[in-house]
Amino acid sequence: MFRFAGLLIFTLVTTISVNGCVGTAIVAGGAVAGAAAVDRRDTSTIINDNNIEINIKEAIYTDETIRRDIHVNVTSYNGVVLLSGETPTLEMRDKVVRHTQQVDTIKMIYNETIVAPPSEHTSRRQDTYVTSKVKTALFSAKEITGLEIKVVTENQVVYLMGLVTKEEGDIAANAARQVSEVKQIVKLFEYTQPTS
Repeated sequence: MFRFAGLLIFTLVTTISVNGCVGTAIVAGGAVAGAAAVDRRDTSTIINDNNIEINIKEAIYTDETIRRDIHVNVTSYNGVVLLSGETPTLEMRDKVVRHTQQVDTIKMIYNETIVAPPSEHTSRRQDTYVTSKVKTALFSAKEITGLEIKVVTENQVVYLMGLVTKEEGDIAANAARQVSEVKQIVKLFEYTQPTS
């Protein structure tokens, strides 16, 4: 197991350092190896999700017609993509979706972007704070570990993603509801069969 993780890190470093980003590669390799130890996705799926996010962001933020005017976050979990944030026009929103649809290995796209000016940095800081409070609430819930839940917050709307049982999903949503700053909870879980 440790030998495989080391090989994975070396491969990522070698691959990415060709493009000149050695520091990023080492962090990414370590993050993937660490995440695989607690994640319900297998290592290849984690890597694929990282690649999906990178490819979508690259497509969106190299498009000169939209990149300076939008604020779009991209989250991929088990091939399910969540787009959140703001685009000033419906045409820009559609363009973001079209770029996303061009990326391979995506199973489903949840487009939760809204037509509005990009959010202010104070709003984004608040979202980061809300995410940390929700994660703390998840870790405090006795029936789940919190590690299997991906939390994304946009304009104080909390999106929950992960491979969970229906019961685990309900527990996670109820825990997140206890955070006073949360305006709404959106469950984007993939439900697994409950273990016997």
